[in-house]
Amino acid sequence: MSRTWLQQLQHSVAVNDAMEQPVALENLRRLYFAAAFAVVFDLIHILVFWLNLQGSSPDHDGWRLDIIRIHATVALLFSALGLLAWLASRPQRNSPLWFMKLLSLLASAILLGFGIAITGADQQVTSSITPFLMGAVGAALIILMRPRHAITLYILALSIFEVTMMLTQASPELRLSNQMGGLTICGIGLILSLILWHGHIRNLRQRQFLRQQRLELEEKNRQLEYLAGHDPLTGLFNRRQFDQLVSMELARVSRQPAPVSLLMVDLDHFKFINDRYGHPLGDEVIRHTAQLLRNYTRSGDSVARLGGEEFLLLLPDTGQAQARSIAEKVRKLLEETALPMKGGLLYLTASFGIACLEAGVPGTYEGLYAAADKALYRAKASGRNRVELIEVGAQMGTFD
Repeated sequence: MSRTWLQQLQHSVAVNDAMEQPVALENLRRLYFAAAFAVVFDLIHILVFWLNLQGSSPDHDGWRLDIIRIHATVALLFSALGLLAWLASRPQRNSPLWFMKLLSLLASAILLGFGIAITGADQQVTSSITPFLMGAVGAALIILMRPRHAITLYILALSIFEVTMMLTQASPELRLSNQMGGLTICGIGLILSLILWHGHIRNLRQRQFLRQQRLELEEKNRQLEYLAGHDPLTGLFNRRQFDQLVSMELARVSRQPAPVSLLMVDLDHFKFINDRYGHPLGDEVIRHTAQLLRNYTRSGDSVARLGGEEFLLLLPDTGQAQARSIAEKVRKLLEETALPMKGGLLYLTASFGIACLEAGVPGTYEGLYAAADKALYRAKASGRNRVELIEVGAQMGTFD
């Protein structure tokens, strides 16, 4: 049972440690707003007591002056704290965590000290300890304190309050009553502080959980979008995405005439490789070929896996001569770049079919695709490991 309790305590401490940064930033935001209110509050009290001081009974002048001094001191302290909190909260300053935590603890200590000082001064005219209650509750409401800090601070405040009552309240009965009231007030403040801390931490964790879920959902959506347009084995465009790219390119060249070429690639004897060495090596061959096509074509070219051992390349702004040159370069590179395998090296070859649509010549994707397929068939029929080219004619569906 004690081990379970200890584990829960360790987990709670770890959670509090993880949340220190966001809590410190929240405290800074609260602090500079609270400081502005506190300064106005103090100035009003100073003004009221100063005006009341004129022509009042001299018997209470000392009490009024004490109240003015306390409010003036707190106004100065909160002015400085509010300015420091505002500066520390600026993103460009990158303030250290210890400094932000120190400002928060100072604010809590000042609020508690303010309540004790006002209560001590009031003992000259009344036995009320309401200011201490306001300070204890205000410290819990305004500043989020870690449980260990809150316990330490309220115990220290209670000790100082007890001593203050001994020094300022002459009546033993009223002193005892106030001291017991101070114990109750510190208990209320501490419980309120603990409740607010744990509530805020719970909300922070829930927001972080929801944010993480949203990020994971966005990442899954990106992955789904990627998979919808890419081949999972090679990472190349799939047929669906490639069709869209070709349609967009043909729409572009219809507005701004430019040549465009479609290159179809088919690995030679791929079925033999699969049958002899197995499908895992066949997948390596596909990935190897895809990597070469991706790395050794131009940045503006689009490469897709059509299916099986067939690939398609869209070559924008590319006429017959340049398309043939690109195809010959890739064909030679594939032929010369062996794939390491168990027991040696595997040399690959491929056949290439090119369909070209010259600038200003109307055409369709279906026409380009059919022409590239026909050119590829010629390359296969002519002995493989070669490049064949067909120019799409001005009349749709005719090839030269």
